[in-house]
Amino acid sequence: MLRQHAAAETQFLGHIVSLREAAAGHLVKPGERPAAIALLQSVLSAEIACVLRYTILSVSEPALRNPALGAEFQAQANDERAHMRVAAARIIELGGTPDFTPPAATAIPATEAAFAAQVDENLRGEQAIIAHYRDLLTHFSTNDPATTALLEEIIADEEHHSSDMTDLLNTGIG
Repeated sequence: MLRQHAAAETQFLGHIVSLREAAAGHLVKPGERPAAIALLQSVLSAEIACVLRYTILSVSEPALRNPALGAEFQAQANDERAHMRVAAARIIELGGTPDFTPPAATAIPATEAAFAAQVDENLRGEQAIIAHYRDLLTHFSTNDPATTALLEEIIADEEHHSSDMTDLLNTGIG
């Protein structure tokens, strides 16, 4: 059981890292619609993982005992849901079909002892997402102003989420 618990803590971050690695091959194809759709699908997949993870954290035992904590994670889940919408809409605009299959990497341990570790993993996940989206921003900035603007807005939100996670960790949650 302990091994499963440790593995679940790393699935979220592992999923984000694997999305970035998988997208790297598409970054060499600027202006190609299938590559653009695949890159935006990586955004959609990351956002789905975040929506599920933050929603679960918003109703976790620590968050239910501390309504402000629950509200913070629900607000972040709502932001991530908005990111899902714009990524899916852009995929459709480019002629693709969004894949809303939830990633398997959203498992979250249910113990309070792991809550601070989960928030730390969220912080590392947000940082990895920001790095990934900056890679995508560089890719799209020369040939796709609509996607560039979309990514700039999402990055600003993700930077805010990263700051929120840092603040939570500095307050000694969990």
